[in-house]
Amino acid sequence: MSSGNEQRIYVAGHRGLVGSALVRRLQAQGDAVLARTHAELDLTQADQVEAFFAAEKPTQVYLAAAKVGGIVANNSYPGEFIRDNLAIQTNVIHAAWRHGVQRLLFLGSSCIYPRECPQPMREEHLLTGPLEPTNRPYALAKIAGIEMCSAYNRQYGTRFLAAMPTNLYGPGDNYHLQNSHVLPALIRKFHEAKQRGDATVPAWGTGTPLREFLYSDDMADACVYLMNLSDERFDSLLS
Repeated sequence: MSSGNEQRIYVAGHRGLVGSALVRRLQAQGDAVLARTHAELDLTQADQVEAFFAAEKPTQVYLAAAKVGGIVANNSYPGEFIRDNLAIQTNVIHAAWRHGVQRLLFLGSSCIYPRECPQPMREEHLLTGPLEPTNRPYALAKIAGIEMCSAYNRQYGTRFLAAMPTNLYGPGDNYHLQNSHVLPALIRKFHEAKQRGDATVPAWGTGTPLREFLYSDDMADACVYLMNLSDERFDSLLS
């Protein structure tokens, strides 16, 4: 299946790190992209999402919209992280089913796996142990999104696929020292330390955890590749 110009492709969260990379990739191959700002479409509001899908009738959806942040943000706003993410994904997935979206890609997070997950992490490790407490509300919302895609596939015959990117970085990232993810925060710290002529750069943590990082445009390449698989190969990935 080719995404081709015949597709009406909606990228939810097109201004974010993930969504903007997806838009760049799709537009580079000649696809027209449906996009709405938060002011134009509040994805936490079911009536607005329903009206958008009814009017625009997208055939493919990349669900990259989410409330995201680093350790401090997750610790400071746990209620917002679980409420907003549950609302966004529930509204979009449900509207996608109601309006006959052919394929949907739901983007989760590697934080859905247990805190003490065996390495390398595998899909079967999901829900086998306690989550990291600092981002548990966000992780539980993402786990619910995975299960919702699977449940709709089983009951309604939809073709909604879930993919879990690792820690991302790239153009359009958030460089806030308190609320960003680890890599953009470190980039800013090193940049400002060089400007000041500092001899050292303070970093959080013990230095022992291992982290994996992926450039956002490489992630977008992988997502578009998945959405362009043949029907047989795409369906073999669905749960």
